[in-house]
Amino acid sequence: MLTMRPKANLERLTSSQSLRDLGFDTRHYPDYENPTKRMHGVDVVLLSCVLDGRGRHFLGHEVFVEDGTSISIVNYGQRHDIVTDGPMDVMNLFVDPTRYPLPIMPGAFQSTLPQLISLDPRLANRSNRIIRIPIGSPQSMRETLLLLHRELRSGRHAYEEIAVHLYTSFLIRLCREAVDNGVTRPAADERLERVRLLLDERFTDRLRLDDLAEHAGMSKTYLCRKFRDYTGRSVFAYLVDRRLESAMHRLRTSDEKIAAIAVESGFSDLGFFNRTFRSRFDTTPGEYRSRVQAP
Repeated sequence: MLTMRPKANLERLTSSQSLRDLGFDTRHYPDYENPTKRMHGVDVVLLSCVLDGRGRHFLGHEVFVEDGTSISIVNYGQRHDIVTDGPMDVMNLFVDPTRYPLPIMPGAFQSTLPQLISLDPRLANRSNRIIRIPIGSPQSMRETLLLLHRELRSGRHAYEEIAVHLYTSFLIRLCREAVDNGVTRPAADERLERVRLLLDERFTDRLRLDDLAEHAGMSKTYLCRKFRDYTGRSVFAYLVDRRLESAMHRLRTSDEKIAAIAVESGFSDLGFFNRTFRSRFDTTPGEYRSRVQAP
């Protein structure tokens, strides 16, 4: 019987060569059995992929039935556990975006991926700590994950390049599944989700609180209070974090000038952008870019 205990899990991650060298790694449990709930977490992003079998997935205070057609994303230390009804086939994909930039996604998926995998623990909030995505094409996802796992452990010539290709392919498929099938978040509220999604989609626009309140069908005061309860952030703070997330991604993956990045991420004032970035991440945008793009 395989059980994943918090301490052992963290020890395995610390010694993971792939996580250190590539920013991702896999663990495959083809006959996973766990009859007793032991909530645990890891200090990176965990994508828990149930490939076959049935059980119950405890995510925070939520419980979901697993039947081999979902992927749960647990961000930075959030607690979870899978209690099985029998042997399950589980693949864990560990991702460390704090050290390695996520791959560049095609088209609209470029803004989808950071909404699924938070780039930094300081950008976590109550709505993105734990995410569950129903999978409409489980067989293709399974094949990609198994190929990735085997390649990482093959040690053959150019295995790292092939693994990065498979990892990128999996993330593209993940974004497509999220767009096609939607995303389940713990304790989701339909009206507040409408506002949160609008902020995610139009974070570069000048959004007025009056318009957001009308979109939610709430008064401004009620929206502000409930949105803070829902996400742990005020409406404005959530919007600023979304803009910082976009800027952080551009700093890591492009050679654009910082002033251009600030504007394209929704900041109209470069000084405000620099001050906000430094306050949130304890570094300037330029210092951050130098650090994450260094060989």
